[in-house]
Order: sequence, then C-alpha cells, then structure tokens
Amino acid sequence: MVEAQLELIKGKVNQKQSVKLSTLGNYFDNVQTPRVNNALVTISDSKGNTYELLNEIGTQGIYSTVNLLPEKDVEYTLTIIWNGQEYTAKEKLVSVPEIENIYQIFEEENQFEDEGIKVSIDFTDPANETNYYFWELLQNGKNSIIPDPGNSQNLIASDKLFNGKSIVGYLPSEEKVFNPGDLALVRQIGISKAYYDYLFLLFEQTGQTGQLFDIPPSGIKGNIVNKVNPDVEALGYFSVVEIDEKTITIKPNINGDPK
Repeated sequence: MVEAQLELIKGKVNQKQSVKLSTLGNYFDNVQTPRVNNALVTISDSKGNTYELLNEIGTQGIYSTVNLLPEKDVEYTLTIIWNGQEYTAKEKLVSVPEIENIYQIFEEENQFEDEGIKVSIDFTDPANETNYYFWELLQNGKNSIIPDPGNSQNLIASDKLFNGKSIVGYLPSEEKVFNPGDLALVRQIGISKAYYDYLFLLFEQTGQTGQLFDIPPSGIKGNIVNKVNPDVEALGYFSVVEIDEKTITIKPNINGDPK
C-alpha cells in the first residue's frame, strides 16, 4: 500500500514531503497493517533532479525529505524498490485557486443533517480549463471526516457545473459540526482527473470502514505500476498537488446559535 502526495502549499517555501509504505493485512483485522521499513524510495523530476526519501527515525514505514518543493509544469516520478520489485508512478503538479473567504454559519437540524455551526468558503474557479478539487476539513488539527459515499459529492468535485464561476458558501462537509473555540482548517487541493476518479471509487467502497486509506473491500487500481512483475500490484496513488489553506476560530452566538 502506497500513500504518497507531494504538496505545494501556497505561502510556504519549505515543507516535508512524505511517503508511507505498508503491506496488505487482512481486511477484517482491526490492527495496523505491517509497515515497510527497508525500501529504497526516490523521486525524480523531468528537470533531471533525483531526491532520496529516507526512512524516518522512530517511525514505521514513513520515508521523507525536506529538499523537494514541487514546481508547476514539471513531471515527477516516484520509484520504490523493495523485495525484488520496482514500483513507479508519474504525476504533474495540479494548481488550485485560493480560498477567498472562510466563515462559519449556523444550520438548523433537518432530515439529512444535524444542527450546529459549520464552516463555509468562497472561491473562484478558473475559466476556460477543467479543474478537479479535493477538500479536507480539520477540527483542532484532526481530520475526522469519514469519506463515505455521501461525502464523495462534496469532499471532491469537478467544475463541470461551475466552470469559471464564483462559488459562495461552499460547505466542504455538510456533516461536520464545530463547537465554540474550535480551530477549523480547510485545505483546498487541486487534483488531476485520474486522482479524482480514484478518490471517487475509493469513497464509494470505503463506506463506514474508517480512514481514507483503509484498505477497501476490493482493490482499486491507482497509478502505481510494477515494472518487474505487473501481476504483483501495489494499491495506492501518487499525487502532486497545490493546496491553499485557511483557518478560522469558531465563535459562539453566531446566526442564532443558542450557545
């Protein structure tokens, strides 16, 4: 299992890039899947640079570097050599528009959603191009949203219906309720169509099993290719994305909130 995402966060000039590797466990076992700690992991780019990701001390299966900052119009290749196999994947950076505003709203209970304070954002989709989005909404540093089939309709999106338009009051999650004093962080992520399709299938199959990268009931093929033996597949996806982040501290007594 490969969890690999290179991130270019707007406004940051240096950040750690990480890859997490694990072997497949039994889907019904309620234990952490075994981690891979003896792999050779590198990322090369179309400009001729190669970066080695080293196994972090004190971690299990996490390889990282602080020397790599993704650039636009550059293709990146992930290479993993382990257990006599060589796995590769390629992606280019996908840009994302900025979050123009972030604010809280109060929604009353209805037949689909709980009552409470929720977080909304405004942004403008670029015109004359096709864009795909993935949103993460963190509460006090924790991403607790379950990527179930229902959330596949708003955690990820294509701009097919709003190309070039200003989007006001978008809810990255209609289910997530915040409390006064909470710190909310929205990560607006630009993703490729291939990654969008992968996430959509992953959400549809994940259901209520837990976290985004839990092993789905049946394998969903990402962009990881085995160059030695194509029959020995690796689950997961290698993405290269741009992210815009905005935070807000939740206040009480907003829009009729009884708290």
